[in-house]
Amino acid sequence: MTFTRTEFAKSVRMSVLIIVIVIIVGYAAFRSLPYVRGPQIILFQPINGSTIASTTITVVGRALRINSLTMNDNPIETDESGNFKETLVVFPGVNVISFNATDQFKRTARAELRVFGSETF
Repeated sequence: MTFTRTEFAKSVRMSVLIIVIVIIVGYAAFRSLPYVRGPQIILFQPINGSTIASTTITVVGRALRINSLTMNDNPIETDESGNFKETLVVFPGVNVISFNATDQFKRTARAELRVFGSETF
């Protein structure tokens, strides 16, 4: 089967149009993927279950795709990348620190950190 010049031009135009549409749809899906995932809380420091020998600790982490973040029901601030750093008092025994994040669609994520305060500081 041979193509005439006009048939060939039509098939090239149709192929280019299909490729452009596929690229646009793929890019839109790629850009909307984080919204589908929802909020996420990542805790870097201290390690969950660790024993703390001082009276204070610095909690370091990152919250992704959030509108608000709370630690033990108190709002905390993040930088533009979602990083946060908070200092807390550690009491002897088990200390439970809870984090709650909410995104723009009111979906929530929760993380919990348990550290053990040494009996002797």
